[in-house]
Amino acid sequence: MRLQMVSDFDTDGTGPLFLMFHGYGNDESEMVRIIDAVYAGTGEKPDYLSFRGTYARPYMGGHYWYPDGCGVDERQRECAAVGEALTQLLNAPTFEHRRKVLIGFSQGGYLSYRLAKAHPYLFDAAILLSPSFQGEIGAQLPDSHTRFFLAYGSLDSTIPFQDQINARTVLESGRDFVHHKYPGMGHAICDEEIADIRAFLTAHK
Repeated sequence: MRLQMVSDFDTDGTGPLFLMFHGYGNDESEMVRIIDAVYAGTGEKPDYLSFRGTYARPYMGGHYWYPDGCGVDERQRECAAVGEALTQLLNAPTFEHRRKVLIGFSQGGYLSYRLAKAHPYLFDAAILLSPSFQGEIGAQLPDSHTRFFLAYGSLDSTIPFQDQINARTVLESGRDFVHHKYPGMGHAICDEEIADIRAFLTAHK
């Protein structure tokens, strides 16, 4: 698998390197808009690799990481394939010294969770924004130094409420975890969420 992406990073940078994964039907620019909002007004520039979903959505445009409505085994298989390609990329000397932060929305949030679970000592943090979480009932995180940020809107009807509860239950088993629920927000991103992501990152510089 060859991952397609857009990137903006300083090879001599010392800050976090963001590895970003968009939601179903979108593309790599979705996450760039989000991380640019997080850093707006700070005087700092984020370093990132923002990846395009593995599959193009026919007729409708956009991309996705796994087919909508597919089974748990297929979801996990697709995420593992992305993880294999990503770890090969990150083995390059350019990236080995960087703190690596996963950030994903919806499908990309679930993918980020699976990457952190499969590679527990590779990523400094994982920011999971309205992640899909089907099929993870009873899952446990391995021993890991990854910090997790989880967020949902109170009116998110795209992700079943039980899956949202399960996401929190699973991630609470980790070493470091924060959870946010945004009143009145659906399956989306809000200004308060952007501020909370900024605070999460600032607290762990």
